[in-house]
Formats: sequence, structure tokens, C-alpha cells
Amino acid sequence: MNNQRRDFLKVSGMTAALVASQGSLFAKTNVMSVENGKENYPNTNYTEDMYRNEFSFTYGKKEEHGFAYHCVNCQGNCAWEVWSNNGVVTRENQSARYPVINAKIPDFNPRGCNKGVQHSQTMYQKDRILYPMVRVGERGEGKWKRISWDEAAERVCQEIFNCMTDPERGPDKLMVHAGTGLLTEGRRGAPLRFSTQLGAIRIYPSSYLGDMFSGAAIAYGEGNLGCTWDFMYNVDTAVMWGGNPSVSRIPDAHFVWEGKYNGAKVIVITPEFNATAKSADLWIPIKAGSDNILAMGVINVILNEKLYKPEFIKTLTDLPFLVDVETQKMIRRSDMEHAANDEDHHKYMEEFYCMNKATGKIALMPGTEGSSEKSLRLDDHGIVPELEGKWTITDMHGHKREVTTVFEMLKKSAAKFSPESIQEVTGVHPDTTRQLARDIAIPKVVEITTGFSLNKYFNGVMTIWNVASICGLTGRMGPYGGLNTENEFTLSGLGALSGFSGKYNARFGSGFVGEFVFGDGMKTFDQYFSDEDVKRAQNGMSKDEYMAVLSEMLKSGENDKINQASKRGNVNKPWWQPDCALIVADSKFRRNKGSEYRKAFLNKTKFYAYVDYRMSEAAQYADILLPAKSHYEVYDLRTSPGYHRFTNLAQPVANIKNIGESMDEWSMFTFLAKKMEELANRSENISKAKVPDHKKFAKPGFHDLTIFHKEFTNTDEESEGAGEVYLGTDKMAVQAALEKCEQYEPWTMEKMYKVGGFLLINEKAAKSSPLYSDRPFNSNEDHLYKMERLETLSGRQTFYVDHELYIKMGAATNTGMEGIRPQSKDYPYVFMTPHARWSIHSNYKTSRTLLRLQRGVPAAQVNRVVAEAKGIKDGDTIRIYNALGEFYAMAKLSSSAPADGLVLEHGWEPYMYLKNKGHNEVVPTALNLLEMADGWGHLKFGGLWDGNQYAYDGAVNYEKAKDVQY
Repeated sequence: MNNQRRDFLKVSGMTAALVASQGSLFAKTNVMSVENGKENYPNTNYTEDMYRNEFSFTYGKKEEHGFAYHCVNCQGNCAWEVWSNNGVVTRENQSARYPVINAKIPDFNPRGCNKGVQHSQTMYQKDRILYPMVRVGERGEGKWKRISWDEAAERVCQEIFNCMTDPERGPDKLMVHAGTGLLTEGRRGAPLRFSTQLGAIRIYPSSYLGDMFSGAAIAYGEGNLGCTWDFMYNVDTAVMWGGNPSVSRIPDAHFVWEGKYNGAKVIVITPEFNATAKSADLWIPIKAGSDNILAMGVINVILNEKLYKPEFIKTLTDLPFLVDVETQKMIRRSDMEHAANDEDHHKYMEEFYCMNKATGKIALMPGTEGSSEKSLRLDDHGIVPELEGKWTITDMHGHKREVTTVFEMLKKSAAKFSPESIQEVTGVHPDTTRQLARDIAIPKVVEITTGFSLNKYFNGVMTIWNVASICGLTGRMGPYGGLNTENEFTLSGLGALSGFSGKYNARFGSGFVGEFVFGDGMKTFDQYFSDEDVKRAQNGMSKDEYMAVLSEMLKSGENDKINQASKRGNVNKPWWQPDCALIVADSKFRRNKGSEYRKAFLNKTKFYAYVDYRMSEAAQYADILLPAKSHYEVYDLRTSPGYHRFTNLAQPVANIKNIGESMDEWSMFTFLAKKMEELANRSENISKAKVPDHKKFAKPGFHDLTIFHKEFTNTDEESEGAGEVYLGTDKMAVQAALEKCEQYEPWTMEKMYKVGGFLLINEKAAKSSPLYSDRPFNSNEDHLYKMERLETLSGRQTFYVDHELYIKMGAATNTGMEGIRPQSKDYPYVFMTPHARWSIHSNYKTSRTLLRLQRGVPAAQVNRVVAEAKGIKDGDTIRIYNALGEFYAMAKLSSSAPADGLVLEHGWEPYMYLKNKGHNEVVPTALNLLEMADGWGHLKFGGLWDGNQYAYDGAVNYEKAKDVQY
């Protein structure tokens, strides 16, 4: 008998004895025979009637119900049926009527979570902005005066007009920006259209949030790719790298766990033991910020154990491309042949060679950006690429050049990251690294989902690139899985709402650079990071050199002047410094890092108006507040992101009672447009109402404010002559979107309402893979089977970037880099702020219902052993601090928190903290030069290439607070 069996019998015997001794508890549990159970219960009529009456009251009339979703940067996008009584919203219920696409795969019902299910309560809470208001005290003091809509519009439009027409200012000093509190295909079009018409500044939200998958953009030319979440049901391995879908992907997480019951192995890689890790087959507790190094360890194993797919990588990656060993530059056609003219020379610079095993000579690879042959098929050209070797070639100048392959360069780089050598920095045992590599490389279908947290580390760009490269080496595309960042479908025609067919364009600036400059980020960086920190994170570059290079990059991007002069696309990250701002639904002062941002932004901004439905930190510091309607009070549509194949409808309940004097965004901006046109046509203004601008932003050479309302609503002569749809209200915008977007055909609002508040997008929404009617979607099937090129310089998955800066940084191919977070005995803990369980970012943070389900105040999870050693008990107030600043939180002792870190769910408004100091007081800001690099191949600034604002680079200490208490 073994020891485990013996111990079991001992415990069983003790349990039996214990039960036998509890005679008073168990002696009289006799079995009763009952024919009618109800007769043995007390009268329940009162209770049952109470619930029936409550249901009847909240349900109202079926024909008066509305539909909605929650557009507050929640990626769930769930259809809800909204109930009302006498024009007042009473509750919401999951629509749960999505069709089954395949009986063998779980469907998308019911969709919804604990956050969305209480919006019917928060929309009537006391932090609701009810009326237009003007500040009468100091900014942030909380002193307001109620004004009329006409007064508010007059003030806002006068400030915009003054900015536009001032020769010293103009459109490049005006910001009109919609944040991620309004992510829809309908209502969001209103502020975007207003901004575009004025040529105003707006910046890239994914970038400033740290949600830009820049590493994926390097690899695939596209950051947003992956699957609809029902794909998870049929995978063999599901890796959740830096993610926590059981908390932040609640409507979709069931597919992961149903997949597990269907045979999948679920692996979670996070520093903290989170809600997803507890149900996983394997949790890998990685040291925070070392993910890119672990990924290189996986690549090392795949290469050494030859777990890669040779035929796949020869055709569908740039690994066979030739590289000059000395210069580390790829061999281009422009190195080998003289071009007849400048245009051909440019094309030759975008064509590349492999060593053809069939001929023993170099051969041009088809499908590159400069190639006339766009298919990647090698058989058509008799090309059999070599992956390994060194050769000597002669260029067009007669110079001998030693060359090798990108694959050899990758092997050399990966050799430094054996599982044993990375154990100390990652905290991952070598056996675990090897098992992870095999779990990814060997099974048939593997999907690696990267959480948004990974982008928020300084070297997150390398993490996502390295994970993408793991997928590339193992042939993960289409039905075989691959990288899952955030799929998006194609939606065409929606520019009819937000734009003017190129007549006007907004000043679209870099998100992470814009916010860095607005908040004097260089000052914070210089104050916080040492020379040692920079050298560790930027391949030995000194802090002085880093700041000099960065300063030059920032200078070159100012006001977009160099990009405007470029004939070959953007060559840097553009930014402008506004002094007049109209901002919609953007938690600017909560989300930006460092203690200086709010002060710096407000000092530079002469006028700041804010639009939202609730009083947030961003609203608190505005000069004028304009009250918007919320999700249950409007007409709207939402498709993105592509986690499922449905577009949801927002349609208010019948006869809804207006809350205060709030307006939907289309009505609001149409009202502002009318006021702008009226103001421009006044006698004292009309002479300067045609505002000159660069033709990149105003094709006629000016913005005509005298017909501003007519152009905004498409009632001007030019728009009517072109047959443009009329705009002006949220309902008109929805109807226009359904008419203009071919992916919505043949749906109407009436049909959407009838089926349950949604439509099924058609096959035209497919991007890089077919959207089958009966199969889950996953990216890049067309690349795999049809040999269609990716939108990259090579036309293939990218493993090599020979940008001068990448070569200098030792990152021309995949490598591992330590983080920039200071390694200090004074501040030994990493500070992490993952997505929250009880809110959607800052939205619903003030919900009375959700506050009751947590501590009710900002609470930091601290490791139980460490906290007890510091004399800290659960519920104590702790001071969290570093060289930048301090803030206070309640201690939540938890064995799930790593010993070297603190975990505080993000989203708390600064005014919810003691002393009005939020957690970003201790978070520094920085810019990675690899993400700043631009003007190379497909890495040119735009919606597909920008960088990230980082959130996880703060090193802190904590102690029990002495003089304050929550």
C-alpha cells in the first residue's frame, strides 16, 4: 500500500468518525413521502405577486422595447433588448437571438456581462451631465453655471472660428477629437465629420491607449488580425499570452472553455494568477515584461529541434531573402541592376533575392512590393529557395559581397536565448519553455491570443513581433490558427458619414507621440529613467544619445511638414500642438501617464470643450460641457471589432423621455455646424470665413465656413448634385450607413429590429480569408492557399527589417530585449494595471451596483507574504510611491499577486482616490525608438503603423499609510 493510499484511508476514517459524532445534526433527517410539495411550504402568494408585479412594471410593452449595445471601448459588442415603462428605461436583457452558424460549434448566445447589465441604472445616476454648462471657477474647481444650448454653441463656435481665422494659429492649432468612449459606425461619424471638415487635429486612439499591435504590423503589415472567437472551439492548443478572457472577454470566454472540453490544451502566460489561469491546463508565471525574451526562447527551441515548417517559410516568409553579412542590408535589385529611370529605381529598391537551389544562382523573389508579379507562387518561376548557407556575389559595381539568408540571421540571434540562459530573467524553467514550444509547434491547430497588456511594456513591439514569428515558423495561418490580436472585418462606404470623399482631410497625428508631446513627456522621461535603464532597453544606447535621436525625430514630425513634402508616403510620426480643443468621450486625464500631463495640456490649451454623458476627470477640467446621450437613448450601429460576425443596432425605446437637455452626437454637431455657418456669415466675419489651408487637408485650398452647415449635412449644391445622402440626426446616419456599406446588404433597420437588434454581415466583409457561412473566421487563408501577397514590403511575413535604426538597435531580425523599468532596491516592485472585472475602463467605475461587488475604492492586490512582512493587513490603506509621485489605495492581500509586483485594476478616475491622485502619478512615459522609426517599406505612419503609450514601466515601493485612510 503506497503512502498516498494510506493517507487517504486515514483521512476517510477521521471524516467518518466526525460525521458519526454529529448525532444532533443528522439523527432526525428522516425521509418524508410528499405527494404535493406546495402544501408543505408557507403561502408564497405575496412574494410571487411582488416579483410578477416588478417584472410587469420593468417589462412594459413589448412593442415599445429598444435595442442597444455598449460602445465604451468594450470589445464585446453585445446585443441587448432594452425595456421601459412610460418612456423611462427600466432594465436591459440579453437579446440572445444570434443564429447558429454550425450545429457542431457553440453559438454566440447569449452575449453580455456584469458591466453592461446595469447601464439602465447608471444612465440615471447623479454623475450624469444634464445641461450645457460653463466653468465659472478655476479649471477643475467644480464651479459651473448652467447655460442654454444656443449660448454653449455660440461660445464653442466662436472659439473655433477665432482659432481657424487667426493667421498665427489656423487649423493646425485646433483639435476636434473623438475618444474611445464612442466607438461606433454611426454616432462616431458626427465628430469625425466635423473634424475632417475643419482640417482639425485628431490622434490615433489605439496608439495612445497602448492598443496598437505594432509588432504584428511589422510581421503582417496589419496589426488587427485573428479569429472570430468561435474558432477557439476546434483548436488543439489555445495560448492566452498576457490575456485574461474570463474577466475582460466575458461574452467570448465560453468558447475557450468549451474548446477545452473538446480536447484543447489551454495555456496562460501572465505574471499574476488570474481568473483565466485558474481554469487553464498550464499557467506560466512569467516575470513582468520579459515576454519578448520568453518568445525568443521558444524560437530557439523551434529552430534547434527543427519544429519549423521548411516549405512554408521558404514561400510565405522573407526567411530565404539574402542579406549582406557586413552591412546587414538585404540585397535589392537596385544593388544588382541599373534602372532606366527614377520610377524603376524605386521599384528595384523593393525587389529582393534568394539563392535558387535549382540553378545555384540568385533569383528575384516574386510578390514583393516592387515586383510586377504579385503571386507568391515559386513553381511558376522554377525557384527553390535555400534557407541556409553563405555565398559570395558580385554587385553591379563589381564589388564582391558575402551574403547569407534571413533564416541564418534569425538562427544567430536566437542562439543567445536558450531556455537555460533566459530562466533567470523570465522566471520560466527550461523544461517549461521547451514544452511551450512543442505545444505550439506540433499540434494541428494552435491559436495564440495576445492580450492588450503586452503592448503596454516598453519592448512590447518585440514581444508581438516575436510571437508572430513563432506562428510564422510553425505555419500558423488560416485553418491552422496563428496570431490572434483583434480581428477586424472590412466595412466600406462608411466614409460617407465621416468624410468628404477627399475634399477635406483631418490632421491625423500619431497617438503615442501626440500625447507624449502634449504632456511634456520628455521632462518626465528625463526625470525618471537613468542611463543604465536606457542602455538595458535600447541595445546599449546611452540616455544622451537616445534623447538626441528622439528629439530629432520629434522635431521632424512637427506639423507634418516633412510628410507633406514627401513623394513616397509618410517618413515620420506627425504631431501638432493644439491650443483650442473640442473633445468627445475621451478620458484624457485619467489614461495618460505621469503626473505632469494634465497640467501641461491645460497650460497649452486656451479653450477646452468636452462632450460626454457623465462627469469624468476629463469633464471636470473643461471650460464648457456639452451633454450627450448614452447608448440606450440613440440610434446607432456597431460592428467592430470582428470577434463575431454581427452588427448590432441601437434603437431607443418608444417615447423615451429625454434626460436633461442631452443630445445625440449627430444632432449636436449639426447644431454646432449651423451656428458656425451663421457666425461665419455675420458682416464682421464674412471676409475671413474662407480659411486657407494646405491642399492635403483642403483640396480647394480653403475651408468655406459660410456654407459649413450645408456641407456638413450634404445640402450644399455640390453634394446634392453628387446625390450624397442627407445627414443631420443619428437615425439618418444609421440609415445612410445601411445604404452605403455593402457589407450590410440587404439589411434595414426594420429587419434588424425584428430579428433581435442585429444583422449578419455578408461575405464581402472578409479580409485575408473567406467569411464562410458555416465556419469560424481566421486570418490569412488567402495568403496560405491562393498565394496572395501580404501588404508588407516582401509580400510575405516579415522576419527582417533593415531600417538603419533597427540595425543599430540590434533588432533587424527577432531578438529579446529587457525592459526599461528601473532595477532599483528602493523601488523593487513592478506596478501592473490590468483590465477591470467591475468596469469597462473608467465607464461604470462609479456604478453603485458594481462598487458593491468590490471594495468600493481603488484596491491594489499585494502579495500576502510580502504584505504581512511589511505589517500590512487586508483593508489597510497603503501608500504606493516612487521618484515621480505617490498615491493611496486599499490593500487587498492576495496570493495571486506576484511577490515582486502590485496589481491594481485600471479605470479608476483620479477623483476617486485620496488626495485626488490617481495611479498614473507613478507611471512614467517613454517612446521606443523602434516604434518611432518610419519610412521603411510598409512601416509608414498611418492607421496600420504607429506606436504605443506604455503603462507597465513603473517601479514602485509601498508601505502602510500613516495619516490617511479609506
